[in-house]
Parts: sequence; C-alpha cells; structure tokens
Amino acid sequence: MYEGLGVAVLEAMAAGKPIVSSRVGGIPELIRHQQNGLLVPAGSAESLADAIALLLSQESLAERMGRRAWQKVREEFTLEQMGKKNESFYYELLQHGQS
Repeated sequence: MYEGLGVAVLEAMAAGKPIVSSRVGGIPELIRHQQNGLLVPAGSAESLADAIALLLSQESLAERMGRRAWQKVREEFTLEQMGKKNESFYYELLQHGQS
C-alpha cells in the first residue's frame, strides 16, 4: 500500500517527535529539512543512520525539531484545516469538470 502523505509521520509530529525520513512521496510537504526533521535520500541506509545518530547525539536539536514538528501539525493539519483543504480540492475538481 502506498501512503502519499504519511499518516505515521503526522502522528509522530503531533507527539512532538523529530522526524528522520527518506525524501519520498508527500513527506517533504511535512518535513522541512533541518527545521522539524531530517530528510535523507531514498535508499541510503548510511544517510539514514547518520541522521538518526545526529539526533541521538544532540538532544537539544532533537527537542527543537520536535517542538517545530508539533507546531506545524497544530498550525496546518487540524481536522478543520484538513476538511477545508479537502473541500477546496473537490471544488477545484468540479470547476475543471465544467470547463
């Protein structure tokens, strides 16, 4: 199964955790590299390990990224905001269908 946005990533962000993820799918829409998490090239186990080690060795960095991740979810991914985004998307689809 393919998950474009990454619900597990959103859940971790909502829990205030910094994210280390591959730069795939919709993940870069959620994670701003070196702000609320770290993005690594897809398929690079070495880059993934290095990013995890960095956050484990720099607790203050991890905490700061975790707070920013939590803030992003609170600001951009509330139930109300997601409903409005979905509604807007459907209206846009309807408009294109009428052209």
